[in-house]
Amino acid sequence: MLVMDGKVIRHFQTKEAFFCVFILFALLLFSSSAFAAMPLTTDDAYTVEKGMFQLEVGFDAARQDNHDKEFSPFVTLTYGLFERMDVGAGSAYLFVDPNEGKNENGLGDTEVKVKYHFIDQKDWIPHFALSGTLKIPTASESKGLGSGKMDFNVNTIFTWNLSERWQLYSNLGYTFIGEHHVDNECNYSVAVQFALSKEWALVGEGVGVNNFNGHKSDDPFSGLFGIQYMLSDNLVWDAGVEIGMNKAAPDFRFTTGLTLFFKPWH
Repeated sequence: MLVMDGKVIRHFQTKEAFFCVFILFALLLFSSSAFAAMPLTTDDAYTVEKGMFQLEVGFDAARQDNHDKEFSPFVTLTYGLFERMDVGAGSAYLFVDPNEGKNENGLGDTEVKVKYHFIDQKDWIPHFALSGTLKIPTASESKGLGSGKMDFNVNTIFTWNLSERWQLYSNLGYTFIGEHHVDNECNYSVAVQFALSKEWALVGEGVGVNNFNGHKSDDPFSGLFGIQYMLSDNLVWDAGVEIGMNKAAPDFRFTTGLTLFFKPWH
């Protein structure tokens, strides 16, 4: 959820080390409000205000290590159901351009999510929230756009307000994979956000997945750098570039989008 008021390319291990050093350097060197969410993959502990809608629309362009390309406009709508709970649903339309074989396109899988904010920050005890996300298999299995099976993810979400300008986010989750003979997955991520001004913010994150099959080369890990610009009190533009740190992650991904908050009956 976005907080409005306060809140190329070779696969070397040195890239992963560089990104971790950047995060540590930023946290140690700077301190002085910010707004999380897109282009970050890392979720924050805040929920949409009760009775308010959050509409996210955007576009991703990605290239895999084997030079397969994928383009996907996406949309997500979230509603503040209660003071500390929101519910949302989102999907994308996929255009797949493989290095070998024919192009495919079609609706992606649909995700339905519920998030509850349990604990507010007190001193160094962070904001804490828990989310559950059900993946509904609306993508075509025959076209290779999805598995055709349901998945379910449980995600623990931590947010620290380090200062007026800095925020730190961390996620740790587990996904139950519905596809047969496919291992369940653990997802983890850490993100930071620095407010340059009331309108501009810089973000960065590291995101990884462990599928417990014993092969580290199959566990994607990537880093993202991005920007956010508050066009108005209720509208934010974002953009980010993600770089894969190993062959299991996308080689390169560019993402951009808009986030709008509104109450349709006002």
